[in-house]
Amino acid sequence: MSASESAAREAWEEAGAQGQIAKKHFGSYVDTKRTLGHDLRTSEVRILAYLLEVYTTVEPEETGRYPTWYEAREAKKRLAEGRVAIYSKLIANIVDAALENLPKQQAKRPRVLARARGQRLAPIR
Repeated sequence: MSASESAAREAWEEAGAQGQIAKKHFGSYVDTKRTLGHDLRTSEVRILAYLLEVYTTVEPEETGRYPTWYEAREAKKRLAEGRVAIYSKLIANIVDAALENLPKQQAKRPRVLARARGQRLAPIR
């Protein structure tokens, strides 16, 4: 499975979002993730960001997921909650980069998917 296919699958499983994903990532950012088997330890992970044009949304496959769509400014604010400032800034930068990478006709009012801690981003029209 390619990296873009994996990202599309992640969007489907965690957010219930399905559509056309870009073949190539437009950027990446660093975030933290709990170390497997350790509730308190974390490690840094690099996350590749892909644009996903969402055609449909359904209830996510994974339980306990409650995705919400926000305008970019509000998404950046929500994604910053509970994060160390440096990681919040990196995520805000990737949201801005996503907006810059949208085709001009789609860039008018894009929305960004945000969910509780451990978010993934999926800009749409």
